[in-house]
Amino acid sequence: MHAPEEKVFETTAAKLNYLDWGSSSAEPLVLLQGGAWCWQEYLSLLPTLAQKWHNYSLDLRGNGRSGWVPDTYRLENFAADNAQFLGQLGRPAVLIGHSIGGVIALMLAARCPDRVKALIIEDVPLTLDSYRRFIDASRGMFGLWLSVKKSARSEAELALALADAYKDYPGVTSVCILFFARCLWLLDPTFFNALLHDFDGFSAGFDGRQILAMFDRPVLFLRGETRLGAVMTDDDISWLQKNCSHVKCTLINGVGHLLHLEDHGQAPVLKEMAAFLERI
Repeated sequence: MHAPEEKVFETTAAKLNYLDWGSSSAEPLVLLQGGAWCWQEYLSLLPTLAQKWHNYSLDLRGNGRSGWVPDTYRLENFAADNAQFLGQLGRPAVLIGHSIGGVIALMLAARCPDRVKALIIEDVPLTLDSYRRFIDASRGMFGLWLSVKKSARSEAELALALADAYKDYPGVTSVCILFFARCLWLLDPTFFNALLHDFDGFSAGFDGRQILAMFDRPVLFLRGETRLGAVMTDDDISWLQKNCSHVKCTLINGVGHLLHLEDHGQAPVLKEMAAFLERI
């Protein structure tokens, strides 16, 4: 197994930064981050996953150290980038995606199913209506992020602003604030424009239920508790259990939408992922 190394892959429209970690002879495992984060959100999972899989953990365009493509952040743009990345791997990959990364993974399963061996999806909406509700409910949060990013003159100043903004939120630790300050400092400020102001354009091409009805390879869905902020609905789970025999759904107790990023979520998420990967 070679040492982990950050590399750059050039698509036709963007430069994608990614971590390459694992044996070149192992099967590929591609990890897609949540929106406004970066590949390091998987940092605590990668050492274990790299023991048996060749990991490629990517920064989406406009996120982390990937290139900015101002005002070009629609699901189809992200899917096009990552389809090109999958195309150069030479063999089908398992995709892990969290939040928007999970939505992109589903779109890739529809766009290039021959390049996708299986999916692990962490807490995504399956319908456009539930996706729209999630975005509408999050507008205040996204607005806060953009406001503190715009006013901060340095990453350190941004961290202080986030600490003040989240001072009344239990469980938001210094480590979490420092990590997100880094992600937000690197984020293209136009990343949210289509998401917030042109949802129909942003989401064009996505229908989670239709994709899963056509994609017949193994899929694992991980969700947190709705009362703690998880996005997947009971209706989503019921539909999956009724219509998709190739899909397994697992509830991770005590966490919300962030799942493996939360203290109580990291170990059970990794356990479920490892068990699923062993089965396939």
